[in-house]
Amino acid sequence: MEDYVFMKKSVEVEKLAAELGFTKVNFLDSEFILLKEKTPKELLKEIEFAKNKKLKTIFKADSEEMLRFVLERTSTDIVYGLENIHPKDSTHFVRGGLDQVLCTITAEKNKILAISFADILNSQDRKKLLARIKFNVKLCKKYKVQITLCSFAGSLEGMRSAKDLRAFGRILGL
Repeated sequence: MEDYVFMKKSVEVEKLAAELGFTKVNFLDSEFILLKEKTPKELLKEIEFAKNKKLKTIFKADSEEMLRFVLERTSTDIVYGLENIHPKDSTHFVRGGLDQVLCTITAEKNKILAISFADILNSQDRKKLLARIKFNVKLCKKYKVQITLCSFAGSLEGMRSAKDLRAFGRILGL
């Protein structure tokens, strides 16, 4: 199992990841780049820069428009943070940031949707976030979208074992 962490590459982190049961750990700025650009032009420029350096690209979604743009028109590898796009849920359903149209586009373009365990750990309203994640997982399974659970740890204390992440994934329905 692979993991992605928001830390600089170090021997200490690699050793800890091996002890936690990960086959590979991907580090920020050495194996992948995190994209949070606000305009499509800036985003395309960053993606081109990352592809020239042969880095994977991970996009953190912050609006529906940018999410749709990234899924349809860019070569981004992984997208995460969909659950945090909408501040409030609807009266009748949870707003997980994903719908059947976006799921269809994601499946066609072979993008991977990621769930951030760090977001769950640091959430102020964990029950709302978990409900949105479960809704997104259900949609992803229905439309055959690739989904992964990553720690996205920013420190050594934020890292969790591969076994724990798999168990949590089973609870979510992965």
